[in-house]
Amino acid sequence: MFRKRKEASRSETPPARGDAGSDYNDEGTGNPPSSSLKFTKRKKSTGGTEGEGASGSMVPKKRRKRREKERKRLELAQKIDSIIKPGKAGKRKKRKKGGDEEEIDAHGDEEVNRLRQAMHAAADRDIEANANKQPAVSKLKMLSEVMDTLQKSSLVQSVLDNNLLEGVRRWLEPLPDKSLPALSIQNAFFEILPKLDIETAVLKESGLGKIVLFYTKCKRVTPTIRRIADTLVANWSRPIVKRSASYRDRHVPTAETEVSVRTEKLNKLLERAATLSNNGRGRKNAVRIPESAIGRYTVAPKSGNAGVSANVAADVERRKANQERLRRMQRKLDTAKQKGSRA
Repeated sequence: MFRKRKEASRSETPPARGDAGSDYNDEGTGNPPSSSLKFTKRKKSTGGTEGEGASGSMVPKKRRKRREKERKRLELAQKIDSIIKPGKAGKRKKRKKGGDEEEIDAHGDEEVNRLRQAMHAAADRDIEANANKQPAVSKLKMLSEVMDTLQKSSLVQSVLDNNLLEGVRRWLEPLPDKSLPALSIQNAFFEILPKLDIETAVLKESGLGKIVLFYTKCKRVTPTIRRIADTLVANWSRPIVKRSASYRDRHVPTAETEVSVRTEKLNKLLERAATLSNNGRGRKNAVRIPESAIGRYTVAPKSGNAGVSANVAADVERRKANQERLRRMQRKLDTAKQKGSRA
């Protein structure tokens, strides 16, 4: 009987499989589980197995919301990555391009340094040949190569940074017998120098300014080269003297003409004409050679037609006033015609 009752009690209240500790205690002691344990076990089993109650229905909704938030966050991250990645690629390309530019600059510096050394060597050979009473042709052989390098716009900064102008200065210097370099060398260099933007520090380092100043004073220089040398000296000395390169800021000294000076000049001219006529009475039919009296003027004469310009300005103002008066009359006529047509 006792065994039957025990089996019946076990069949009526089966132990819950969710809690291992409770099963062990119930089986070990033989006492029936308490009502509170049964209630909690049933609650857990209903929430874990069936999941059809109110709490079970809330869990999937929270999971859905969480998944939607994660999906939106992932989409936003993908959009941000798609926006940022092209910028990174562009930066990488720019860096690569910068590396290429650095390589080009390094190659240009190397080429200019090699040419500068070759120019110094050619100048030394010509000095030695001139001292030995031999023709100096080393610089003429290299002239085309030097001009090709100076005319390259990509190597302008390398030419200035690596002091290639020192080689130019040595090529323009007179030889030991005080003879100037070949005319082709002078023309080539003075043609390219105005195109270079040379700073004062570069001029001091290379010493090119002194030799160009020498060409402004040398009498054996052609007029074209002397004119270019004068222009170069004027342009290079402006930053030193702190003079503006603009013609608007340029001050030109003027001199007022006086009546007494005019009369004196006229009397001198008349006296000179009289003496010439007296001396040349015996050869009236002789032809005189014209003499050029063109000089270099630094003082500009003051304009004597100030009154004429004032009259012209007054005439222009008067014409403008007449045109404005005609326009007003034309407007009045147009308005009167429009009113008559409406009536």
